[in-house]
Amino acid sequence: VRVYYMAVPPFLYSRICRSLAQGGLRSETGRDRFVLEKPFGRDAQSCASLCRELASLLREDEAYRIDHYLGKELVMNVLVLRFGNAIFEAVWSRRFVERVEICCLEEVDCKGRGGYFDAYGIIRDVTQNHLAQLLALVAMEQPLSLKADDVRREKVRALRACKVLDSRDVIRGQYDGYADDSSITNKKTTTETFAA
Repeated sequence: VRVYYMAVPPFLYSRICRSLAQGGLRSETGRDRFVLEKPFGRDAQSCASLCRELASLLREDEAYRIDHYLGKELVMNVLVLRFGNAIFEAVWSRRFVERVEICCLEEVDCKGRGGYFDAYGIIRDVTQNHLAQLLALVAMEQPLSLKADDVRREKVRALRACKVLDSRDVIRGQYDGYADDSSITNKKTTTETFAA
Protein backbone atom coordinates (compact mmCIF):
# COMPACT_ATOMS: atom_id res chain seq x y z
CA VAL A 1 0.00 0.00 0.00
CA ARG A 2 1.29 3.44 -0.91
CA VAL A 3 0.01 6.42 1.06
CA TYR A 4 0.08 9.93 -0.39
CA TYR A 5 -0.45 12.47 2.39
CA MET A 6 -1.65 15.78 0.97
CA ALA A 7 -1.13 18.58 3.48
CA VAL A 8 -1.59 21.12 0.70
CA PRO A 9 -4.31 23.59 -0.29
CA PRO A 10 -7.37 21.75 -1.69
CA PHE A 11 -7.03 23.24 -5.18
CA LEU A 12 -3.87 21.12 -5.58
CA TYR A 13 -5.48 17.72 -4.80
CA SER A 14 -6.66 16.99 -8.34
CA ARG A 15 -3.49 18.30 -9.94
CA ILE A 16 -1.36 16.06 -7.71
CA CYS A 17 -3.54 12.98 -8.35
CA ARG A 18 -3.38 13.58 -12.10
CA SER A 19 0.40 14.06 -12.01
CA LEU A 20 0.90 10.85 -10.01
CA ALA A 21 -1.14 8.92 -12.59
CA GLN A 22 0.66 10.52 -15.54
CA GLY A 23 4.04 9.85 -13.92
CA GLY A 24 3.21 6.15 -13.50
CA LEU A 25 3.17 6.39 -9.73
CA ARG A 26 -0.35 5.00 -9.23
CA SER A 27 -0.41 1.30 -8.40
CA GLU A 28 -2.05 -1.06 -10.84
CA THR A 29 -3.61 -3.04 -8.00
CA GLY A 30 -5.61 -0.12 -6.58
CA ARG A 31 -3.77 -0.18 -3.27
CA ASP A 32 -3.00 3.54 -3.16
CA ARG A 33 -4.39 5.66 -0.37
CA PHE A 34 -4.78 9.43 -0.54
CA VAL A 35 -4.98 11.32 2.74
CA LEU A 36 -6.58 14.70 2.15
CA GLU A 37 -6.20 17.23 4.94
CA LYS A 38 -8.99 19.69 5.62
CA PRO A 39 -10.24 22.19 4.65
CA PHE A 40 -12.09 20.36 1.94
CA GLY A 41 -13.25 23.34 -0.08
CA ARG A 42 -14.26 26.79 1.07
CA ASP A 43 -18.02 26.20 1.25
CA ALA A 44 -20.63 23.56 0.30
CA GLN A 45 -20.44 24.43 -3.40
CA SER A 46 -16.64 24.24 -3.64
CA CYS A 47 -16.66 21.04 -1.57
CA ALA A 48 -19.15 19.41 -3.96
CA SER A 49 -17.10 20.55 -6.94
CA LEU A 50 -13.91 19.14 -5.41
CA CYS A 51 -15.67 15.84 -4.64
CA ARG A 52 -16.85 15.53 -8.27
CA GLU A 53 -13.37 16.27 -9.57
CA LEU A 54 -11.71 13.78 -7.23
CA ALA A 55 -14.33 11.11 -8.01
CA SER A 56 -13.05 11.12 -11.58
CA LEU A 57 -9.51 10.45 -10.32
CA LEU A 58 -9.90 8.32 -7.16
CA ARG A 59 -12.17 5.58 -5.90
CA GLU A 60 -13.93 6.48 -2.67
CA ASP A 61 -12.14 3.69 -0.79
CA GLU A 62 -8.80 5.30 -1.73
CA ALA A 63 -9.61 8.73 -0.28
CA TYR A 64 -9.32 9.59 3.41
CA ARG A 65 -10.46 13.07 4.40
CA ILE A 66 -8.95 13.96 7.74
CA ASP A 67 -8.65 16.72 10.27
CA HIS A 68 -5.04 16.65 11.49
CA TYR A 69 -6.18 18.20 14.78
CA LEU A 70 -7.71 14.84 15.74
CA GLY A 71 -4.19 13.40 15.79
CA LYS A 72 -3.12 15.58 18.71
CA GLU A 73 -2.46 13.46 21.79
CA LEU A 74 -4.86 15.40 24.02
CA VAL A 75 -7.69 15.06 21.49
CA MET A 76 -7.00 11.36 20.96
CA ASN A 77 -7.21 10.81 24.71
CA VAL A 78 -10.75 12.22 24.96
CA LEU A 79 -12.27 8.84 24.01
CA VAL A 80 -10.16 7.01 26.59
CA LEU A 81 -10.95 9.60 29.26
CA ARG A 82 -14.66 9.42 28.47
CA PHE A 83 -15.32 5.75 27.94
CA GLY A 84 -12.43 3.97 29.61
CA ASN A 85 -12.72 5.71 32.95
CA ALA A 86 -15.42 4.49 35.34
CA ILE A 87 -15.21 7.71 37.37
CA PHE A 88 -16.41 9.84 34.45
CA GLU A 89 -18.71 7.35 32.75
CA ALA A 90 -21.56 7.76 35.24
CA VAL A 91 -21.52 11.55 35.43
CA TRP A 92 -20.48 12.62 31.92
CA SER A 93 -24.00 13.16 30.62
CA ARG A 94 -26.47 15.96 29.98
CA ARG A 95 -28.10 15.22 33.36
CA PHE A 96 -24.96 16.29 35.23
CA VAL A 97 -23.10 18.63 32.88
CA GLU A 98 -24.52 22.15 32.66
CA ARG A 99 -22.34 23.41 29.82
CA VAL A 100 -19.10 22.76 27.99
CA GLU A 101 -16.65 25.47 26.99
CA ILE A 102 -13.96 24.66 24.46
CA CYS A 103 -11.14 27.17 24.24
CA CYS A 104 -8.47 27.05 21.59
CA LEU A 105 -5.67 29.39 22.53
CA GLU A 106 -2.54 29.51 20.41
CA GLU A 107 0.52 31.66 20.84
CA VAL A 108 1.70 31.38 17.23
CA ASP A 109 0.98 33.74 14.40
CA CYS A 110 0.50 32.85 10.74
CA LYS A 111 4.26 32.59 10.14
CA GLY A 112 4.00 33.03 6.39
CA ARG A 113 0.73 31.08 6.08
CA GLY A 114 -1.40 34.21 6.15
CA GLY A 115 -2.22 33.96 2.46
CA TYR A 116 -3.80 30.58 3.10
CA PHE A 117 -5.42 31.59 6.38
CA ASP A 118 -6.81 34.81 4.92
CA ALA A 119 -8.88 32.78 2.45
CA TYR A 120 -10.56 30.82 5.27
CA GLY A 121 -10.44 32.70 8.56
CA ILE A 122 -10.71 31.33 12.08
CA ILE A 123 -14.31 30.12 11.75
CA ARG A 124 -13.72 28.00 8.65
CA ASP A 125 -10.19 26.93 9.55
CA VAL A 126 -10.61 26.15 13.25
CA THR A 127 -14.15 26.48 14.60
CA GLN A 128 -16.17 24.47 12.07
CA ASN A 129 -13.45 21.85 11.74
CA HIS A 130 -11.16 21.28 14.73
CA LEU A 131 -13.45 22.56 17.45
CA ALA A 132 -16.61 20.98 16.02
CA GLN A 133 -14.78 17.63 16.00
CA LEU A 134 -13.72 18.16 19.60
CA LEU A 135 -17.27 19.15 20.58
CA ALA A 136 -18.58 15.97 18.96
CA LEU A 137 -16.09 13.82 20.89
CA VAL A 138 -17.00 15.47 24.18
CA ALA A 139 -20.78 15.40 23.61
CA MET A 140 -21.35 12.07 21.87
CA GLU A 141 -22.82 8.97 23.48
CA GLN A 142 -20.65 5.89 23.83
CA PRO A 143 -20.33 4.22 20.40
CA LEU A 144 -20.98 0.50 19.91
CA SER A 145 -17.27 0.12 19.23
CA LEU A 146 -14.27 2.31 18.45
CA LYS A 147 -14.54 1.44 14.76
CA ALA A 148 -14.63 4.51 12.53
CA ASP A 149 -18.26 4.06 11.41
CA ASP A 150 -19.55 3.66 14.97
CA VAL A 151 -17.63 6.69 16.26
CA ARG A 152 -18.70 8.78 13.24
CA ARG A 153 -22.36 7.80 13.77
CA GLU A 154 -22.31 9.02 17.39
CA LYS A 155 -20.44 12.21 16.49
CA VAL A 156 -23.03 13.04 13.84
CA ARG A 157 -25.86 12.40 16.32
CA ALA A 158 -24.22 14.75 18.82
CA LEU A 159 -23.71 17.51 16.25
CA ARG A 160 -27.28 17.22 14.99
CA ALA A 161 -28.50 17.73 18.55
CA CYS A 162 -26.63 21.04 18.86
CA LYS A 163 -28.53 24.29 18.60
CA VAL A 164 -27.63 26.28 15.49
CA LEU A 165 -25.70 29.41 16.35
CA ASP A 166 -27.30 32.76 15.74
CA SER A 167 -24.78 35.20 14.24
CA ARG A 168 -25.92 37.79 16.83
CA ASP A 169 -24.47 35.53 19.54
CA VAL A 170 -21.01 35.36 17.95
CA ILE A 171 -18.18 37.83 18.46
CA ARG A 172 -15.61 38.03 15.68
CA GLY A 173 -12.52 40.15 15.42
CA GLN A 174 -9.01 40.46 14.09
CA TYR A 175 -5.85 40.58 16.14
CA ASP A 176 -3.64 43.65 15.79
CA GLY A 177 -0.78 43.08 13.38
CA TYR A 178 -2.44 40.22 11.49
CA ALA A 179 -2.25 42.01 8.13
CA ASP A 180 1.49 42.68 8.68
CA ASP A 181 2.23 39.05 7.74
CA SER A 182 4.19 39.19 4.47
CA SER A 183 2.05 36.46 2.84
CA ILE A 184 -1.16 38.52 3.17
CA THR A 185 -1.53 40.59 0.02
CA ASN A 186 -4.72 42.43 0.98
CA LYS A 187 -3.52 44.68 3.79
CA LYS A 188 -7.12 45.87 4.37
CA THR A 189 -8.33 42.32 5.01
CA THR A 190 -11.33 41.84 7.27
CA THR A 191 -10.74 38.13 7.81
CA GLU A 192 -11.53 37.15 11.39
CA THR A 193 -8.72 35.76 13.52
CA PHE A 194 -10.79 35.58 16.74
CA ALA A 195 -14.26 34.20 17.39
CA ALA A 196 -16.26 33.53 20.53
